[in-house]
Amino acid sequence: MLKTMKRWIAILFVILIACVAFFGVFKKENGIWKNQLPSYKYGMDIAGARELKYTLNMDEEEKYVYVDEQGQIKGEVWKEGSSITAEQEAEDAEEGESSENANTEEPKQEEEPIPYAKETRMIKLNPDEQLTKENFEQAKKMIQQRLKKQEINENNIRIDNVTGKLVIENTNDDEEIELIGQLVTKPGKFKVIDHQNGLVLMDNSDIKNASVVYSNNESYSTYLQIQFNEEGAEKLREISKKYVEITEETEQEESTEEGQAESDEEKETEKKYVSIVFDDKTMMTTYFGEEMTSGILQISVGQARTEYKEFLQDYKSAKTIADILNTKVLPVVYELESDNFVKSEITAEMQKTIKIITAVIIAIVSLMYIAKFKKNGVMASILNIGYIATLSLVLKYTNVEITMNAIIVAGIMIILNMVYLKMILEKLQTQKIIKAYPEVSKQFYLALIPVIILAVVFTLAKNYIISSIGMVVFWGITLNALYNFIFTKTALKNGED
Repeated sequence: MLKTMKRWIAILFVILIACVAFFGVFKKENGIWKNQLPSYKYGMDIAGARELKYTLNMDEEEKYVYVDEQGQIKGEVWKEGSSITAEQEAEDAEEGESSENANTEEPKQEEEPIPYAKETRMIKLNPDEQLTKENFEQAKKMIQQRLKKQEINENNIRIDNVTGKLVIENTNDDEEIELIGQLVTKPGKFKVIDHQNGLVLMDNSDIKNASVVYSNNESYSTYLQIQFNEEGAEKLREISKKYVEITEETEQEESTEEGQAESDEEKETEKKYVSIVFDDKTMMTTYFGEEMTSGILQISVGQARTEYKEFLQDYKSAKTIADILNTKVLPVVYELESDNFVKSEITAEMQKTIKIITAVIIAIVSLMYIAKFKKNGVMASILNIGYIATLSLVLKYTNVEITMNAIIVAGIMIILNMVYLKMILEKLQTQKIIKAYPEVSKQFYLALIPVIILAVVFTLAKNYIISSIGMVVFWGITLNALYNFIFTKTALKNGED
């Protein structure tokens, strides 16, 4: 009696799982019934792809610059009367950014002589000498590195070595598309600039590594941490001694009531600033309070956050900048030419046909089970459908990328489960389940050891197609073992029952 009750409870539970997986769980939200189950995450070969076409940015601008004896540009001459501090204030007001060290006072003009000539030049974003096949290939490799660092693995990237045009195919994910746009169109130019005159004091050649750090006291604060190489660390040390708050004492004479003059000391302060710029956008304007001997500079990104979601956005922004800096400066500059959605070759009609064929095959196998094994055949058919339903739920909740190859592999996992059930059913004709189950399981899973090892290796692969295959195999075999231990072992009858 107890065994019979356990069997029926197991079968009812399997039927419940199947109903949830195939029909969904609905909840009324704003007057509309919505399925609460997550959707499958389909790959580009099924869901279609976004085709992003980038072309070389041919913009040019006339600028007044400092030039050394070799004709190399050493910075942009600030226009007379302009104030970078005022510009920074406007940016901070617009974007909500702030810095503890930022100062709103008008800095005094740098009095030290500048050892460079000044001239007007027409600056191209892509100088003619940079438009080479080698630079196009190098840009492609660097962009691939950036995508990899940001874990955007499902993409196809092509480049025209003649025109330099770049094409990236990616999943139809708006967040990823926006991120790709930043990774492709931002050259990654880092500069520390003399705030008083525009001279470039440090650049990318001084950087060893960039990373992200954060503090979590009463609130979250995110910092872009830049570690400089040996030469850059020495430059930073010298800069930190020069760009500081300077206090000078002056004497003034004041008349007393008796008409005698007395001297009074008055302190005047002058601050010398640097601006930290990333791709022509000022991240921070500051001066130093102490000598920087560690060779490390931390730049605040965003504000102190109390909400974790807001902090996460700051962290992602800082991580993007760090990854761009770690792949150096792109040799050419791109801009988006077009963004198109490309439909999959696998139509909805084809998907429907595949589902019908699969259902027919499962029905035929179920009838074969029933014809040969009678009641146990009925149980096995229900168990097999339950396994398919459970596997579908696992693939949804584990966010596995579903490609056509992954679907084929999932079909193989279902076939393996059918084979397992057939082996159990045959044993049950002469043995009890307590003996048949361990014998079949040992024989079955030992034979699958090479497949399990291969699945783990595939799962860790960076290629999204191979990785999705590995994950389907891994979850298919893992679920097979757990599912059959919990349900099959309980639901099927002994040979002597």
